Amino acid sequence: MSSATESEGLFMLKQVSAILLLSVAFPAISLAADNGAIRAITLSSGGLAEVSRSAAVGSDGVVRLEVPLDQVDDMLKSLVVNETDGSVAGFSLAGPQPLEETFKGLPFTPEALSSVPSLLTSMQGARVSVTSGGKTIEGSILGIEIRKAGESAPVPLLTVLDKDGAVETLALGEDASVRIEDAEMRAKVAKAAAAIARGKNDGSRTIDIKLNGVKNGGDIGLTYVVPSPIWKTAYKVVTEENGKARLQAWTVLENASGEDWKGVKLTLTSAEPVTLKQGLHKLYWRQRQEVPVNTASNIVPDLDSGDLSNRQRLSSDVEERAAPAPAKAMMGGASRKAAASGYMADELERPAAPMQIAAGSAANATESDISATFELPGTYDLANGDTLSVPIVDAELDADMVDMYRAGSSFPNPIAAVMLKNTTGVSMPAGILTLYDSKIGYIGDSQLSALPKGDTRLASFATDRKVSISEQQTPTEEIASLKVSDGVMQTIVKYRQTTTYTVSGALDGERTVIVEHPIRDGWSFSSDESFGKTATHQRLKTVVPAATEKTLTAVDEQLQSNSYALVDAEPDMLLGWSASAHDKVLVDKLANLAEARKKQVAAQNDLESFDNEIEKLTNDQERIRQNIGAVPENSDLKKRYLKALANSEDQIAAVGEKRAAMQKDSDRLGSQVAELIRTF
Repeated sequence: MSSATESEGLFMLKQVSAILLLSVAFPAISLAADNGAIRAITLSSGGLAEVSRSAAVGSDGVVRLEVPLDQVDDMLKSLVVNETDGSVAGFSLAGPQPLEETFKGLPFTPEALSSVPSLLTSMQGARVSVTSGGKTIEGSILGIEIRKAGESAPVPLLTVLDKDGAVETLALGEDASVRIEDAEMRAKVAKAAAAIARGKNDGSRTIDIKLNGVKNGGDIGLTYVVPSPIWKTAYKVVTEENGKARLQAWTVLENASGEDWKGVKLTLTSAEPVTLKQGLHKLYWRQRQEVPVNTASNIVPDLDSGDLSNRQRLSSDVEERAAPAPAKAMMGGASRKAAASGYMADELERPAAPMQIAAGSAANATESDISATFELPGTYDLANGDTLSVPIVDAELDADMVDMYRAGSSFPNPIAAVMLKNTTGVSMPAGILTLYDSKIGYIGDSQLSALPKGDTRLASFATDRKVSISEQQTPTEEIASLKVSDGVMQTIVKYRQTTTYTVSGALDGERTVIVEHPIRDGWSFSSDESFGKTATHQRLKTVVPAATEKTLTAVDEQLQSNSYALVDAEPDMLLGWSASAHDKVLVDKLANLAEARKKQVAAQNDLESFDNEIEKLTNDQERIRQNIGAVPENSDLKKRYLKALANSEDQIAAVGEKRAAMQKDSDRLGSQVAELIRTF
């Protein structure tokens, strides 16, 4: 063996460890510098970025794009090729588990490379030359035994079979070195070491895009969608005395793409699309049932019934349930509740100088069916990991200062708010809002929910402690209609709840007050102060002059239909119906029926009393009979019990006669009630 070959075959423990440590020391692989220039990025509120870039086609007709490993699934899902006269043959890239796949074809595991004893054990049968403690043995590996010698630490003992058939052993110390004589095995170890080195820096994949019919050196366009931080909106609003407000909307966005942006065109869309992901760059194995080997003879296969799929084919046109993201039209953002925060405007002592904010370079805003798109002016340079904030809207809006109170609040004071009307011509995304007064400066913060064009939003910012509101509820009910059919009374009852809101105004100024009254499902609503509604509340509005009180009234009504059998109706209920009926004939009939039912109920109560008395006497008789059986014959006590038994029989007979008479009376009254019901 030449010295060069011997050098290649030398594989020491220290060398194995050095390979592993070296691979860890290198940082994660960054994106290739020749990925091509990013032309434009569209960021959606759904947390995805649509990236458009140019890429050079190699001499082999392949475009190579290096992608972070955590973006590979989305690249495989969304990558499309634009602006080419040729055709796309396909994409290819390294598998998701190159290290595991490499070791599937090797006779040892990655762990076996961690030490000389482990490596030698995994190469059992291979020819090696091993040196340790100044002794060298050569031969085919038979195995390694861990042997303990006295008080010292256990020592691996290598056993080999040399070329003459002799068995030799060697204790492996810290200075042990191995020379692999088998060229094939030596190549496998080198391959494994290289695979481990690559695996330690496995942070990206190179996607090869094979193109047909594209000339060498040309550029093509690529578009794909990858995860991106959600862009945010921060609003600055300055209110003025003329019922107007200056609004600036600023976007805050981050570059977390893994590469720097140079001269990139940025577009924002307020849509919230359906966004899905799938592990396309993973290995999935279908579970199969293991069939036992059949050793029986005379195996006769079943007759082939044909390919059933040829008889009926299902349609393969399956609509995509997820909208492409981020597209120019996406799903709108969900509303968020406005929350009150900050301090009262009158408690903020600021100079009275008018406040103005500098004009912002607003974006080119366009409106679609379900979203707004903001195309930022110019291009931008933004290093990977940096944050950018630029204005997207600068406009004057209609703005009214109001006090807002929600029914059921645990606080009597309303919340100061500004009602903004979106007259910008484009829908505004949800965001945080900082509010300034043109005279006194900062007055509070708020949250602005998604605001479609032409719509209004209340932005609450402080508590108005100069105004207090109380509420009182008065429930009533009345019979709206009565109708009798086949002995059944059909009633329609109108339930009404009147809520009165009393507003005690501020002593030093007029207030516009909006009260939010809860919507009750199945109830109708009316109010002289009605002022629109939200999804959950009706709104009432009034103007309260200084040092005055005003009331707002909200009425909720509901009609309920009930059915009652007249034969079982209580007399008081019948009298109530009689008092509510408008038909004189029906009034008299109900009154007569109420009187008859009153007598019938009294008779039924008397019958129940007689039944209770008979039951009591019967129980007493049973007790007397038990006592009679327990006393001696011809005793005075027995004679006494016999006399009591006779008296009890007389009482039961007397009560029975009264009950029979009352039963007749009750039957007669029942017939009268039935006859009266038939007259309805």
